[in-house]
Amino acid sequence: MFGFIVGTLSLIGLIKVARWGRHGGGGWGRRGMHGGARRWMLRRLFERLDTTPGQEKVVLEAADEAQRVMWQAREALFRARSEYAKAMRGEQFDNEAVNAAFEKQQASVDEVKKTVKSRLQAIHEALNPEQRTVLADLIEFGPGRLHHGGHCGGCFSQHGRGPMGHGPSTVSV
Repeated sequence: MFGFIVGTLSLIGLIKVARWGRHGGGGWGRRGMHGGARRWMLRRLFERLDTTPGQEKVVLEAADEAQRVMWQAREALFRARSEYAKAMRGEQFDNEAVNAAFEKQQASVDEVKKTVKSRLQAIHEALNPEQRTVLADLIEFGPGRLHHGGHCGGCFSQHGRGPMGHGPSTVSV
């Protein structure tokens, strides 16, 4: 049961991130990021990683597949709302309908986890060790790394320290 709750909360967080981008800052829409914003972001990533065309193909396929599965999970979450409403409208609370909706949501979350894990593994295998280190830092510390210092004006490289001035920096910027 705890796993279901964590999975549901993770899915809700994913939805909030997707909706935030669409309504204020990232270019997300029905089909994901708008082509221009996505191309720009991926171009910056590929420049930062100094990728080959073959590596870029692996990353693009991984991003497309993960986006598709996450969108499906988001849709499943919204479809479940009608099941919850139906359970509330009845003369008796419909535990079966709610449990079935939870099972569908859990299946969607499991599919997202499986897809993201397999796509990260494919990217890992396509990149060399130096590229993996750079990408790991981007994942850990956020996309501000693409801008050589992020929102705080270079805090990643202050005094030879890592992000936000904490610990050694593993990537030269």
